[in-house]
Amino acid sequence: MPGPETTPRPLAADPPEGRGGEMPKVLGVRDGVVLSLSNISPTFSIGVGLGIIGASVGVGIPAAFLLGLLPILGIALAYAKLNQREANCGTAYVWVGRAVGPMPGYLIGWITVVTQLLFLAYAVPLMGQYTLLAADAMGLHEVAGVTLADAPVAVSMTAGLLLLVGLTALAVSGIDVAARFQLVLIVTEFVVLLGVCLWAVAAGDAASFDPAWFSPTVFSSPSVMATGILLAVFMYWGWETAFSVTEENADARTSARAGMWSLAAVAGLFLFASVAFQRALTPEELVTHGEQGLPYLGQIAAGGFGRAVTTVVLLCSIVACVQSVLIGSARQTLAMSRDGVLGPGWAALHSRRRTPYLSTLRIAALSAVLALLSSGLGSLQDIITGAVTSVGILISLYYAFAALACALTFAREARRDPRLFLVTVAVPVLCGLALLGLGCYMVHSLWSSSPTLAFTADNGRFLTLVPVVILVTGVPAALWAKHVRKAPYFRRAR
Repeated sequence: MPGPETTPRPLAADPPEGRGGEMPKVLGVRDGVVLSLSNISPTFSIGVGLGIIGASVGVGIPAAFLLGLLPILGIALAYAKLNQREANCGTAYVWVGRAVGPMPGYLIGWITVVTQLLFLAYAVPLMGQYTLLAADAMGLHEVAGVTLADAPVAVSMTAGLLLLVGLTALAVSGIDVAARFQLVLIVTEFVVLLGVCLWAVAAGDAASFDPAWFSPTVFSSPSVMATGILLAVFMYWGWETAFSVTEENADARTSARAGMWSLAAVAGLFLFASVAFQRALTPEELVTHGEQGLPYLGQIAAGGFGRAVTTVVLLCSIVACVQSVLIGSARQTLAMSRDGVLGPGWAALHSRRRTPYLSTLRIAALSAVLALLSSGLGSLQDIITGAVTSVGILISLYYAFAALACALTFAREARRDPRLFLVTVAVPVLCGLALLGLGCYMVHSLWSSSPTLAFTADNGRFLTLVPVVILVTGVPAALWAKHVRKAPYFRRAR
């Protein structure tokens, strides 16, 4: 007979008839790792993000990744234990609602869906832009009188939307089909990225390897260290995708294993790449070429061919990330629909493929509309860019609540078991508090970085207000779900 840690708690009320049924259990650990890595998008994070971190911490990039991994591992442990208790594709939204309360839980779900929508709206034109840059790097410089390297926004947007349509169709066709497609992209990315980084480590002459790069003493001040850790935490964001497909896993422990393996893989890659980039590029070069860091390094290594190949794998990374976010957000809204906080259509499964096809189509359509509006409304584009830039504040918040949910869920059992107390209460709470402290520091740092408020994507006060507005707007949405929809989620037993 299953023990208490493997028996899921029932909902307060069964989901109404017609809200979907079961999804096929076809995914293994490898598929979960692939989906998580796609969401983390390490190739794009390395190719674009190392310059951002380098501008803040100098040569302390490896130390930032190493220190940023520690609280994330504690939260991953909390996810694993909570998923073992109640496997649900709604993840933190369900667990926080059960342990802390339905209002905080709903707000976690709201934050997750809204930030994913905004990210997709940001990524669609970016995906189109890199499609054109990849074509230009491979020798196709002009099409129908349009210069691909400097194409108008409308052309980039059209290319991005066409790719979004294809990725949406693939996501609807089956989670196993999407996972195989993601595997091809991830393997391609990693082969090229590791090849470039190996060359950089062997042939780079910008700086000799220094073990101090991995030490906290490399930072010039505690505030610089905090900034580096927070940026690293943001780059790890997405490892929990393995838990969003937990109901489609062939084994109950697949999500935990996939989450941990994906963190191990991406941490190793981040550390290795940060050393490689610092070996081959000076801090000034890394900052100057940050947005094109990987193609720049590829060009140094192998000329125009190297730049073309690295630009293509950056495109592969963005494509994989977009599809992974699309898959995760569709399952988040499915879970919310089953609880009655969204309409029943969000939980509808395809009659043959058994995927949440309506959720997937609606998420894709909403993100496409936002992307199109942002191209014509500069203010909306700033809001979307600001939300993506400052999403680290919201990440720290919902990770902290997941840690609290784990502690409350296992508190009674943990009093009788010191080892269980360490794993489910002490470590998650400490890591959650650390992330919450980093989030508060980011709020203070961003707010004080600008003397006045301006609606631009580089204004610190604006970047602080955007996540606050996202959170606050979730309150009336929650009240509507509770009092108008009469969602069973708000009457669930704790």
